[in-house]
Formats: sequence, structure tokens, C-alpha cells
Amino acid sequence: MTIHLGEKSWKDFYDIEPDEYCSLLKKSTDFPTTSQPSPQDFINAFAPFAAQGEPVLCINLSSTLSGTYQSALLAKNHFADARIEVVDSLQASMGLGLIILLCARKAGQGTSFESVADFSRELARKVQTYFSVDSLDYLQRGGRIGKAQAFMGTLMKVKPLLHLVEGVVQPVEKIRTTERLLSRFVELVEEGADEHSQILMSVADTGNSEAATELLERSKKIPGLSLVYRGKIGGVIASHVGPGGLGVSFLKITGV
Repeated sequence: MTIHLGEKSWKDFYDIEPDEYCSLLKKSTDFPTTSQPSPQDFINAFAPFAAQGEPVLCINLSSTLSGTYQSALLAKNHFADARIEVVDSLQASMGLGLIILLCARKAGQGTSFESVADFSRELARKVQTYFSVDSLDYLQRGGRIGKAQAFMGTLMKVKPLLHLVEGVVQPVEKIRTTERLLSRFVELVEEGADEHSQILMSVADTGNSEAATELLERSKKIPGLSLVYRGKIGGVIASHVGPGGLGVSFLKITGV
């Protein structure tokens, strides 16, 4: 995906790293925009595997947030005889990452292509993603605000806690301090945990490393927490949440 800021453009992660982009975003007076990969980009990606008869599982950013999924579907139609499954993750950033990591693990265990594809769709409805932003302006101007529009105009010294539900941004509550926000993140993950399961969790931020580190420390007490991934929100998603964002994605897993 491509990020546009002022007169400059970058391929997310390829041309610019998240921290570098976030630093530029903080200083810029321009508002960022993003663009999805074209169908031809997907055709170019699929072609080497289709030529070798290798199946392709393409798991995409939520279709409600981006046209990426549609581009991939159009590209799939170019390969009449290839095994290509295009999946809507209903997720973004680290939530999508958790799905991909678990599907890669399944594939590495020798699970059939069809079963891994079914597994990816199952996970899409089970991953939970919560996040907070310093300002809703980025979500609003980028057209991704969803039902969190209800929070607009009420955020003086308040941190909105938001939930991504089937790709739609939903408001959860308004929180006044970072201390309470971090505690609330931990509570939400704890609510999804029990002694008979494991919790796979990812934490990521946009220029908010101290809060992300503190959230990881607090998360260590969660029952059943088995794996934790620390990441950075990429430039495309950062363009829509703005600097100062913090989020957590988690999934209760059994027998994975």
C-alpha cells in the first residue's frame, strides 16, 4: 500500500519504516492519504506461484477499511486455473498479523491448503482489536471513523477507547488518563482469558513507545498469556489513527 504526505509518496514498510514515517507525520502540516494496491500489483504477486501450480492464500486488510480485498479478487479472476483463496480478515495491522502468523503455523504443520483457508476465515471473527488515539480527526478525515463519530467534539483531555468490530470502528468508552487506559486494555484481555486456554496477544503503537512498553509489562499478569508480539503500526494505518496511537489485538486459542 502507498502513503502520500504532501508531495512525497512511499510504499509502506518497503520505502519507509513506521517510526520514521510517524516522525514525519508529527511535523507535517499536510494531511496524509493512502492508496490500495492495484489489481495488477496482485497479479504480479500471484503470477510466479500460479505458474508453478502453487496455491495462494491471500489474507487482506478489512474490506470495510480498504479496497485492497476487491483488488485481490479482481486479480484472482485473471488466473482461471490457479488455486487462489482471497480472504477478508475483517482486521487491520496487528490483528491481521495474528491471523497470518497462526495460518503460517498451521501450514507449517502440514495442514491442507483448504483447511488453512477455512481456519483464516474462522480466526477473522475471533480476533479482538482495541485501540486508542490522541485525536479522532485522522479517522474522520480519512473516512474510517465508523460509529466512533459519536465521540467527536467530546474529547477535551479524553482518550477514546475504540473497538474494531468486523472491520468497523466502534466506540467503547472515554477515558481520562493514560493510567486508566492501560489498565482498561489489560482488563479487556483478561476478560477473554480463562485457565483452560492460551492468549496470543500483540501490542503496537504510533510514536507511543513508552505506553506500549508499560502495557506489555502490565500484561504479564494475565492468566494464560503465552505469546506476546510487540510491533509498530505501519504508515498506512498510522495515517488514519494519527501519532500517539496505541492498540492491542488478542485471541484465545486452544489446541493451536
